[in-house]
Amino acid sequence: MGVFVEQEVQGSMAGAEGSLELEDVEQVLLLMGECTDDFLFIRDIQTDECTITANALKKFPFESTHISNAGEIMAKICHPQDYEALVQAVSNLVEGEEKSHCIEYRWMGRDGNPYWVRCRVKVIFDAEGRPRYMLGCVTELGRKNVIDSLTGLYREVKLGSDLALLHAKGNNIAFLLQIGIDNFREINEKYGKKFGDQVLVDVCGCIRQCVSDGDIVYRMGGDEMLVLVRRMEEKEDPARELYQKIRRTVDKAIFAGGYQHFYTISGGSAYYDREEGENPLKLLERTEFALHQAKEKGKNTYVRFDKKEYEDFVARLDLQERLRQSVDANYMGFELYYQPIVNVKEKRILGAEALLRWRDNVLGMLSPGVFIPLLEESGLIIPVGRWIIRTALMQCQKWQEKEPDFRININISTIQIRKSNLLSDIEKYMEELNFDRKNVMFEVTESGELEDGGNSAGVLQNFQKKRLNLGIDDFGTGYSNLKYIKDMMFDLVKIDQSFIRNITESQYDYLVVKQFTELAHSLNLMVCYEGVETEEDLRCVLGLNPDYLQGFYFARPVARDDFTKLYLCRTFDF
Repeated sequence: MGVFVEQEVQGSMAGAEGSLELEDVEQVLLLMGECTDDFLFIRDIQTDECTITANALKKFPFESTHISNAGEIMAKICHPQDYEALVQAVSNLVEGEEKSHCIEYRWMGRDGNPYWVRCRVKVIFDAEGRPRYMLGCVTELGRKNVIDSLTGLYREVKLGSDLALLHAKGNNIAFLLQIGIDNFREINEKYGKKFGDQVLVDVCGCIRQCVSDGDIVYRMGGDEMLVLVRRMEEKEDPARELYQKIRRTVDKAIFAGGYQHFYTISGGSAYYDREEGENPLKLLERTEFALHQAKEKGKNTYVRFDKKEYEDFVARLDLQERLRQSVDANYMGFELYYQPIVNVKEKRILGAEALLRWRDNVLGMLSPGVFIPLLEESGLIIPVGRWIIRTALMQCQKWQEKEPDFRININISTIQIRKSNLLSDIEKYMEELNFDRKNVMFEVTESGELEDGGNSAGVLQNFQKKRLNLGIDDFGTGYSNLKYIKDMMFDLVKIDQSFIRNITESQYDYLVVKQFTELAHSLNLMVCYEGVETEEDLRCVLGLNPDYLQGFYFARPVARDDFTKLYLCRTFDF
């Protein structure tokens, strides 16, 4: 439509007197404005009068379709940061240096918010060849889903089409670099969304300063931006250099602002593999993974896509899905193994630690060190943890038919403590089974993760209020050991096997275990040594007066039936 009007005006005004008067052109524009979302205008360069279609008045502060002082009005409507560039672009048309232009800048709306527009202008010359009219079409880019209205960057939808087009043409793409603002959610929560928006605008401005002509910058949504670089450079890792350049520019901007607010950025990149003839659409997925890795590695850093790490990541996702399927199939493949715990005073096996095992129907038996972290990451440890508690309590009751004093130790995850109603679940199963609470010990691994502002500590302290036995597993490997004993009132301390393993050879380990044991006993806590593997270990640790022993010297973890057959009611002579 804009082309049609331009042709009519060009034809009618090229001579001294055209058959179509300016008033007629204005009427055509106003009518066409009712048929399009774009804003059409014609501006008289000599008189500075302008006519703009009525649809522009709804969102932008034009008083009427006829403007008598266009330059003055545009100074108010144009965003202050873009005004200088607009003046220069218009001047080039007025001076005859250019016959047309297509620029993108911001108009201020009636609501006070900026909106990105693309303005395409064609100059109409008079009979003497002098610029007389500017005929234009203004597109609100946000409505076209092409430009992000806040930052002025292209939207992700354009990236997909750009990559597809480049691949179809056989272009060689160098790399994608994705930038993310670290802890952006916290920035919004602490300082407000308006400040967060300004941080986004500032970072985008820094990226624009650092990219070269021909590079395209996109906003990917949220706090992430992406640069498409379509050139080759003789550098080892040009994406890293670009990230570092952007980060330095961001740091300078923060410094210029007097460090009133400080934030960092992370970056991830992926390079096009020309030898494999790879579809560049895969680059986006790989770049997102690289950025995720950068965030995982502490933020404020850069990561280049690594194929091996990605394959491991995909394998972990696949394994996590297999775990989910097992949970959904009534815990198919999950099983509890039991490792005997020896009561030193009684010289007999009076308890066992329940240990989770999992056998996949394709991959077979997997190490707990592989699948348990995945259960915790996915939150599946919560339903699986409930299954463990109920299954272990039921098995303990069966063994108590032959060994009335038999006890069971059950491990609980910090995820269960923080993200589930653990105590409620335990109470429910104990009431359901009529289980005597003195015959179960819940073990929690000593870890800095417990120090999460008091929530986990509060849950654990409630174990004592509920008269539930609680033990510290792997004691000596984590943080704040004495604080846990003092504040949480544990009943049992399990000395980590790393101390027992070298106790016959290391005087230091021997003294550490001795002091831990004496301290625990002075606080009326029981002590269990893990990792007793040889007869020499046994002779050494017996002199330190532990309450319980556990290790391969006595037995490895075994399945339920094997435990019943081999270890239930078994005694020792030591």
